[in-house]
Amino acid sequence: MRIILQSFILLLGALIVPNSAYAQGITGDVNGDHEVNIADVNAVLDVVLGNSSNAAADVNCDNEINIADVNVLIDIILGGGEEPEQHQWVDLGLPSGTLWATRNIGANSPEESGNYFAWGETEPKEEYYMSNYKWYDNDNELFTKYCTDSEYGMVDDKELEPRDDAAWANWGPSWRMPSLEQLQELREKCSWEWIEKNGTSGYLVTGPNGNTIFLPAAGEASFPNAEGEGYYWTRTLGPLSDPSKAFSLSFNSQWIFPDCARRSVGYPVRAVRMSLEHFYIEQQSLDFVASVGDTCTSLLTIVNCTNFPLTVMGSVDEPFYFNWRGGLVSSVTYDVYGQLYVMQAISFIATTPGQYNSKVTFRSALDGTVIEVPVSALVFPDVNPQQDAVDLGLPSGTLWATCNVGASSPEEFGDAFAWGETEPVGDYDWDNPWSNYKWCNGSVNTLTKYCTDSEYGTVDNLTELEPRDDAAWVNMGPMWRMPSNEQLTELEEYCTWKWTTKNGVEGRLVTGPNGNWIFLPASDQHAYWSRQLNPEITFYAYGRDFTAVNLKWLFMWAPRIDGCYVRAVQMPQD
Repeated sequence: MRIILQSFILLLGALIVPNSAYAQGITGDVNGDHEVNIADVNAVLDVVLGNSSNAAADVNCDNEINIADVNVLIDIILGGGEEPEQHQWVDLGLPSGTLWATRNIGANSPEESGNYFAWGETEPKEEYYMSNYKWYDNDNELFTKYCTDSEYGMVDDKELEPRDDAAWANWGPSWRMPSLEQLQELREKCSWEWIEKNGTSGYLVTGPNGNTIFLPAAGEASFPNAEGEGYYWTRTLGPLSDPSKAFSLSFNSQWIFPDCARRSVGYPVRAVRMSLEHFYIEQQSLDFVASVGDTCTSLLTIVNCTNFPLTVMGSVDEPFYFNWRGGLVSSVTYDVYGQLYVMQAISFIATTPGQYNSKVTFRSALDGTVIEVPVSALVFPDVNPQQDAVDLGLPSGTLWATCNVGASSPEEFGDAFAWGETEPVGDYDWDNPWSNYKWCNGSVNTLTKYCTDSEYGTVDNLTELEPRDDAAWVNMGPMWRMPSNEQLTELEEYCTWKWTTKNGVEGRLVTGPNGNWIFLPASDQHAYWSRQLNPEITFYAYGRDFTAVNLKWLFMWAPRIDGCYVRAVQMPQD
């Protein structure tokens, strides 16, 4: 069992932990080999997990054998260890709580420039060119990572990962390069004074609480201290239209502003941290989406902010459960990256449709620090086996359902829905038809969601249905959506449409470029919804309508309260 336990234990940090510390007495020598080392920690864990019995495992002599004994052992082992380098920070009193380092990475004092890094690289180098940039294929002139536009490389839409963050990689998991938002906060919430500190020009930045940091005008790698200019990286990739750049801070004695620079240039880094706790959880929440019968698992990343091993106990409310050892998380060896974090798996078995909300709680055995992470699951009924996805050979790859939502055969009309509602429409109050619409307070000018005009309600500028308000997603499962306008238009333009009768029901036989087809039943009373709002008339949404007279179908918009059918779509699955 110890082997299984260690398979999910990942230790952080650049701290050197001695292989053993000689025990002159007996305290901590659980296995009786006259040494106190990691083997003794494993011996205590075996007792805690119920794999063995050993009275010597009661290291702290409190007549109990638990995680507290592990922590005592760790303290004994670390007593002979080498003290790690400490990186100082300053609380400037910023609204976000961000803490700023007192010096640049690689610097020994606030006024030193420190090391220069290309964006997304974690080591300094002699020269900074696109040809030797880590994430660029010079032969094909394409970016290989962190790309948002196919003209520049393979799109991955990634944010800067910790292991590519110069602060995280050099100073440990408590530290990150600042985000663009944190940089803007520093600029807007602090006062900036151009001064000279020990012969180096730069800005004295004073926070709302009066505390200060000094940012030297360190220039860039090719021109250090160039004419009193300063440049600092953020961890935020540049505009979506130009992923060859990343956001930065630029300044001299006359101006200070956020800027963009080529990712290959060498800039210094002033690190930030957010937490002074012993540990934190990277994920803000866990959200499962499942169908009945699914078993889902997701990983939580527990980051150790200390410079020593740390034991954490987790608990989770039903119907969620831990996949590994009941939530025990203990760090006793370093991972291959020399970083300190632990992965813990949370699982959920979907048995009954509905919404489930709970929380995961982790408690530090060192000081009792508690962190809670919300966890939820949305469970759908089993997908209707008759709702097959038909590949019509369309350019976008969109797959169309064989029948309407709520129908069991192609010629059935199925259920009619108001736009943004997920249950079939009921009876209207014709004196006030908006009285029972989900997204208003009883009238057309009191919209509470999906509103672009204050004359009609609370503006949120949402123009596309969120999944939980999508009749296809809720009733057929998370692979399905109501079609977009573009998908409806593609169906019209790339398919042949023929008016026909199927099992006594009139409608359109729609045949795709590859010869596959779907049947759309026609009704005088109901059209078909898209998932998109009409932003010009915010109480209307887009859809399509057709009759025997129409060659195909007509672009239309209708009041959101109207009951219309839904023919669902999905995209090809990997």
